[in-house]
Amino acid sequence: MKRLFSTLIFSLLLFFGQPISAQVYNPWVLAKGQPDTRDLRKVTEALYAQAGARTDREKAEILWRFLLTDGRFVEPGMFYHIAGWAYEEPCGEVLDPLKLLNSYGFGLCYQDGPLLESLFEAGGFKDSRVWFVTGHTVAEVFFDGKYNMFDSDMLGYTTLGQGDPRKSPVASVHELELDSTIILGKMLAPNKADSTKVVYPWYPADVHARAMSGYAELFTSREDNWLYPYPRSPQGHSMDFTLRPGERLVRYFAPERDSLYYLPYKNKGGVWSEFPQEREEYKIRTGDGPKSQKDWRRWATGRIEYQPQLWNKDSYYPLSGAGFNENLKLPVSSMDSLTRLDSTSPATAVFEMPSPYVLIDAEFSLAANLATPEHRVTFETSTDGGRTWQYAGNISGPFHGPWQTRAGVLTVSDHGTRTAVSGLYCYLVRVRMSGPDPAQGVMIWDLRLTSLIQVNPRTLPALNPGVNELVYSPGPRLKKWTVPLALDRLAEFALKVDNLECVIENDNLIILPGAWKEGQAVFALAAPDSGELTEFQAGGRFLVLEHLAPEKTTAETRKTSYSSPSPSQAKASIAWSLSPDGPYTTIWEYNPAISWLDNKPEKRTLRWPEVDRRISGLPSGVKVVYLKYTLDGMALDDLRIALFTSPPARQSRLVITHVWAAGNSQSSQTMEITKPEKETSYKVDAGTGSKIENKAVIFYCP
Repeated sequence: MKRLFSTLIFSLLLFFGQPISAQVYNPWVLAKGQPDTRDLRKVTEALYAQAGARTDREKAEILWRFLLTDGRFVEPGMFYHIAGWAYEEPCGEVLDPLKLLNSYGFGLCYQDGPLLESLFEAGGFKDSRVWFVTGHTVAEVFFDGKYNMFDSDMLGYTTLGQGDPRKSPVASVHELELDSTIILGKMLAPNKADSTKVVYPWYPADVHARAMSGYAELFTSREDNWLYPYPRSPQGHSMDFTLRPGERLVRYFAPERDSLYYLPYKNKGGVWSEFPQEREEYKIRTGDGPKSQKDWRRWATGRIEYQPQLWNKDSYYPLSGAGFNENLKLPVSSMDSLTRLDSTSPATAVFEMPSPYVLIDAEFSLAANLATPEHRVTFETSTDGGRTWQYAGNISGPFHGPWQTRAGVLTVSDHGTRTAVSGLYCYLVRVRMSGPDPAQGVMIWDLRLTSLIQVNPRTLPALNPGVNELVYSPGPRLKKWTVPLALDRLAEFALKVDNLECVIENDNLIILPGAWKEGQAVFALAAPDSGELTEFQAGGRFLVLEHLAPEKTTAETRKTSYSSPSPSQAKASIAWSLSPDGPYTTIWEYNPAISWLDNKPEKRTLRWPEVDRRISGLPSGVKVVYLKYTLDGMALDDLRIALFTSPPARQSRLVITHVWAAGNSQSSQTMEITKPEKETSYKVDAGTGSKIENKAVIFYCP
């Protein structure tokens, strides 16, 4: 354990850039009837409608089937099983449902189970919950007066009794713990299930491997089974994004090249190493990337390409007021996009590069004219809001022509690299120009900033032969600003920190109140000086520690030396105010009382609630909101804060392009959306061939 800071007070307003007019806000396009993976509620509504599901049992089953992981036994769907590839430092294994659905599309049981729980909650059920059972994770959902266990990862659920399984009650974890014959009674032989007693698929891989007795034992070995009675998944991520003039979002249906993927790295003792592990017995090779080991499914990649106007202030991210420097100038006589240094003082431009998808890498290019060795252009990136910068490359004169670089490489390993932006969702780019005799010495043009991203291709609007009906729909006309936070540097980001400390235990970061007495952190969220704060979002993972804590590398449990002296008296809350001195309005407060809908209280609980609250309807003219996090006898190991602004009503037009191939020929169709604030239906004729290959869907803001 290492203590990183004690009680500190540091004043810093989180300052964000000026939103640009004539943008396109949160565009999305789907095939007609396709689930909208921006919104879990819309996903469940689409699935219910497609299946004609009316009863709770029918609805629960269709959500379970949506996430079945093994395409050898069922039609391949949204999610597949692979270890080690959905991981992001410092929080560890990814549990956010929108990240898992849209950027990954794969994971293990401890991701599939919470994802299913989130769908149950979004689908209108009274309650759902997650169990960790001896190295495996499953979800339960409450209907018909009881909890019902569904396992999408291992492809099965089990009913009670020997009757028609489609009419018999579904077993709960409690019932499976007490009676192994509920599972084993469905077997005719160690490798054969009684098809009249189960709903297909019923654990096909385990049945084939003669492993059902081991599966039953996962439940009956009760001592190490733990229940998460609170939400298991964070809900802070969104697929919101804004296209600025000159910006393009390209989403491919396959990786651009087989070697391009997000390769997670873990930080152990300050040393970074690849997180996925080679498993020869399962033919898992890291160099193959995150492809399914059981069927044809793969990942996909994409690009966010931005060509900013270097002479236009509205292109810049004014970092603490210094994102744009007047020493950049567009020559009056120039007819193309040339920008030059306008004085002997250095000039700086800072650009924000957010992404709704997980970042793989970043590339930067320009064309330059640099007269002498003293003339220079330098690129840097920042992932903490401009507090620190990472070198990305520079070019010195004499030079004339195109040049490119990429985000700084931090770690090189056998199968890839960790860059300064890998595994994140936003970064800043800083471009600096310097040198004497500016009129003749430094000039740049054709600046392009590109983010490489990872995409789940099964969320994209795939075309089929013939005429396809597609639906364009906008998201809310809001600009989201995610606040960068680091638990081990909390005092740098907070307005005030009192009696809180960050500790590192087994490479897991935890915020604790000193002596387990009340501690607080206050954050100031400032809207851009040209607009108003419309909404904000606050959340995190709160922990009642009782000798067990979350383990980031497994999403399971680990022993901890930190335990609250009075777990039953633990308190935590989130509150907000328009003044740093209050009064504060509480938007979440830890409630130790759990409602047991089946009247069966459970003592084996992991009280680690994931909390996300979004507040709208702020008074007109609000520029700053203050957030207060309070811990008393509780800990916290994740913080999630974002704010939203309403930019000007005017939007740019949007150009959507679909690209596909049939045989040896490639085709495309472009649709111009002149009013991107309105839903629009359109058709794409992909031809009459028997098979087409989808290539890409492209959004462009001219």
